[in-house]
Amino acid sequence: MAPLQQPTRLTITLAKRADRLAITRLCRRAVSGSDYVVRILPAVIDRGGLFLAWAGNELAGMTNFEQLVDGSAWLSMARTDPAWRRRGVAISLQHYIAAYARRRSIRALRLWIVSWNKPSIGACKKGGFKQICEAAHVFRSLRSANRGKVKPSSASSDLQLLLKSSYAAKTQGYIGYQRHFVRLSKPLLTRLQEHGDLYLIEDSALLVTAPDRLFRIPQSNLTILEGPMAKSLTRAKEIAQGMRARRLSTYIPYNPYEISVAKKLGFRRTPWGKHCLVFEKEI
Repeated sequence: MAPLQQPTRLTITLAKRADRLAITRLCRRAVSGSDYVVRILPAVIDRGGLFLAWAGNELAGMTNFEQLVDGSAWLSMARTDPAWRRRGVAISLQHYIAAYARRRSIRALRLWIVSWNKPSIGACKKGGFKQICEAAHVFRSLRSANRGKVKPSSASSDLQLLLKSSYAAKTQGYIGYQRHFVRLSKPLLTRLQEHGDLYLIEDSALLVTAPDRLFRIPQSNLTILEGPMAKSLTRAKEIAQGMRARRLSTYIPYNPYEISVAKKLGFRRTPWGKHCLVFEKEI
């Protein structure tokens, strides 16, 4: 294996619309011409968390930063130009973003990597991240339906019981929420209930988000906290349809039973999320 080379001095900036062509070129060189990031670049740039590492006028790498609902932050969309790999670009971005996060009183960074991406896993561990859980990301398309909208729960007495979520226990106390992982806590559940995401239906406890259009198709995201897997997925589908979502996605614990139940109900594992290893770094 070739030794790690030290890069020239890097300048790290927040992405602007004017950087779009350079970012597109980086994504295509680092991943492929079909990299999903290219399709959502305007929205990502406008959210103000995409950090770029420049070597002079050359874009060497990038990482996206998002502050999460539990007070932590999420790193994603990490790309390094092939010409700059093994030269410390990713580590430089991690260090810069960690300092940026600390100034905002954020004390934990998280990310996930597909299980077969050994170089990225190695770089992640070298940067001080530790694996906390593993999951699979699944989704299914939804047909329009004339269902009435299901009302979220307003009962507060059940929240303490949900902290012992059997699903969260399988992922070490973390839950997939939207496109990220957050630590389960009563303040978090209270906040999500106030936001209208919590549904208590018979023996199921679910978080179902209102549809967003980041990927153009209205998509709701599901978190199962309690209840039989098949019933919970079916109820979540009905809730999402009532909100006119056209796609429902969720992280589930990575084990054969949950994966097989989801498959029988029409959910498919996303190509990029078949086996996700979730990492955390305290800062």
